[in-house]
Amino acid sequence: MNNLNINQSSYYFGNPDLRDYYSSCSQAIRNKLDESGVEISTLGELKQVVENMKINI
Repeated sequence: MNNLNINQSSYYFGNPDLRDYYSSCSQAIRNKLDESGVEISTLGELKQVVENMKINI
């Protein structure tokens, strides 16, 4: 069983522009995204947030 917040991760899977990039992220990054509750609406925003998270891990 994975540790993703189902409500948050389903948002990414429901958006085809974000799904592939979200899925390509490490489990640690996906968990941080899910736990953060940050609202991301574009692929560019998601990429920027992920890059910032990578710096802080």
